[in-house]
Amino acid sequence: MKEKQFIVLNSAILYIIAFLLTTLFHELGHALAGAHFGAHPILHHNYVDYLSINQLPAIKKVYISLAGPLVSLLQGILAGWVFLKIKKQTLFKLFLLWFSILGLANFFGYLMTGPLFQEGDIGKVYQLLSTPLVWQIVIAVAGAAILFYAAFQMTIPALQFSYKPVWISDAKSRKQFALNILIFPWLIGATIVTILYLPIIAVVSIIYPFSSGMIFIFPWKNAKRVNNIRCSKKVEIGKPSAVLYVSLIVLIIVFKGVLAPGITF
Repeated sequence: MKEKQFIVLNSAILYIIAFLLTTLFHELGHALAGAHFGAHPILHHNYVDYLSINQLPAIKKVYISLAGPLVSLLQGILAGWVFLKIKKQTLFKLFLLWFSILGLANFFGYLMTGPLFQEGDIGKVYQLLSTPLVWQIVIAVAGAAILFYAAFQMTIPALQFSYKPVWISDAKSRKQFALNILIFPWLIGATIVTILYLPIIAVVSIIYPFSSGMIFIFPWKNAKRVNNIRCSKKVEIGKPSAVLYVSLIVLIIVFKGVLAPGITF
């Protein structure tokens, strides 16, 4: 395989790992909150069942619904902070980039879709609190604005993983490199994640892997407008990585073999 093909492959695998871990931590947030409030949760790979949640007061249901998105928000902030602290453009740093933006996308994406999908976490909160539609719309617009801004900020960090000046020397080459490191990995990763999400529990869970990645179109388009990108000195993103591939296999086994059947709390 050529270097650019390995860049696509490695970034796609990191995207899948980051996405699955984001899902796991998100659902674990729900499960832990549910266990704390006596809902007797059963944690699955991409959802949580509750054996005794109906008798809980509305405010406790609100806390349980908010727990997942808040964990995702914390993930996005912490991963982004660690990303900024690391200077070398390693595979781990690329993972942190994906892990941060996916955490933020999970939280702010729920804010965006809250008025539309009542079965979603924020949609449930709105129902439980009888939130006026006008406030739902205001929150959705604010969430969209913050998420789009965060996506635009991915442009330079993503391009800085290039270790060849020719790959980011002009507008066309920068856009192509962004395609290789962002868009192709998103499309490949979303396809695989969708398969791993099966069987279908909710339509939203099948739409989400693709729809959540549409924000990556913005840094891809923006790549042609930025200049003076600092090239990386690390070439591992364009090389095969046994550790990376084994990590993906282990995570898939845990995701489908352990979590999908369910773990009772």
